Amino acid sequence: MSRNAHGEQGDFLRSLRRERAAGFRREIVPYFRYVFQSGFGLFASAIFFAALIWYTDLIKDVPADWPSKWVGAVVLSLAALRAPLRTYLRPADPIFLLAMENRVLREYIGGALRRAIVAGVLRTLVVFALYAPIYIRSPQTAELADAHSPAVLAVLFALLAGYNVYGGWRERRAAARSWRIGLKAVRVLLTAAAVTALLLKPPAAAILFAAVCMALLALLWRLPAQHALPWERLIEEEASSRRKWMGFLSWFVDVPSETAKPAYRRWIAWVGNLIPWSKRWAWHYLYVKVFLRGDTFGAFWRWIIVTCIVVAVSGSALADAIAFGVSLVVCGLQLSELKRVRFVETADTLPLPPQGKLAAAASVARWSGIAAVAVIGAVGPATAGLGAALGGSGAEERLRLDYWLAAIAFGLLWCGWWMPRKIAKFRDEDDL
Repeated sequence: MSRNAHGEQGDFLRSLRRERAAGFRREIVPYFRYVFQSGFGLFASAIFFAALIWYTDLIKDVPADWPSKWVGAVVLSLAALRAPLRTYLRPADPIFLLAMENRVLREYIGGALRRAIVAGVLRTLVVFALYAPIYIRSPQTAELADAHSPAVLAVLFALLAGYNVYGGWRERRAAARSWRIGLKAVRVLLTAAAVTALLLKPPAAAILFAAVCMALLALLWRLPAQHALPWERLIEEEASSRRKWMGFLSWFVDVPSETAKPAYRRWIAWVGNLIPWSKRWAWHYLYVKVFLRGDTFGAFWRWIIVTCIVVAVSGSALADAIAFGVSLVVCGLQLSELKRVRFVETADTLPLPPQGKLAAAASVARWSGIAAVAVIGAVGPATAGLGAALGGSGAEERLRLDYWLAAIAFGLLWCGWWMPRKIAKFRDEDDL
């Protein structure tokens, strides 16, 4: 093939990726008007300014018992480890672009990978810029900061972040799922160890240790059988990214639904089998199965786990109650997705009255919300005092029952009555 033809193919692939990225932005940006009209923008602004005030007060006088060492290690590790890759590939691409696979790999995927690396580096640098004043002024890390140049640390963390994004790409190329999981687990452990060493150990030894960790990863990437271009994996990830965006926007406005790939979740899917086998409970059974094996439940239970961790380690009764209340608001919004569940066409042939669908969805949302209130509500009393102990504070942390019971009452009202009531209410645009 002539050089001009190669150049035309490269230009076509680069423009294709740019057009798809711009098309996705044009698709979702108009919906954000409804997001901000709902009050979410005001809520997010309040959270931002509250965090800004807290951060400003913290860097002015970092408490001696504040765990700045481990906070920095955890936060910077999480920033460096994230390795998303938006390719905007579509299911038909392996058919129409397979003949240009090598060019797709260099021009299309290469461009997406470079953008992902730049985004990962900038994200990690922003996190380090926020942590650096704490690292320099904290009594626990002041001596360590004297031996570490902030500029050198910034460069090293940027390199780690870029290497992790590239590592995520190499993991995607592994043919076997077990290898992908194993490589990711090793990358997480070695990156966390390297970040911790760079922050807390002598610079020369820490840099050598980080280099050895990254070299070990490079050797492990060569072991498994690999695809030159993992089409199916990238298409699945792109579909998952679209579903997450649409799922978020659907909390505030009706958006086109995306087909979700069901998850097995054997650890929780058995709950649906407890529902009685009768015509009366048939819609309940279907909604429970769809909920437990869908994307909504994945976000739902992860959000509950994060809230439980925050409540356990915060060390403040008021902060616990606020986190509890905010979490339940989000849980209720997530459960509202049940009203938008669309079954396959063959479900219409079932001898079941369609009028029972919304009532079943509301019932599943109600009991799921109550379960969330019960789980988070139990964590507060069970972990009272843990936050103060982790922070090294000698003051005893007491559970404020007035705060906690008010949060529980709000959660039961929101998740157990208000959101199920909205789900069960029929509207003209609802398709039964």
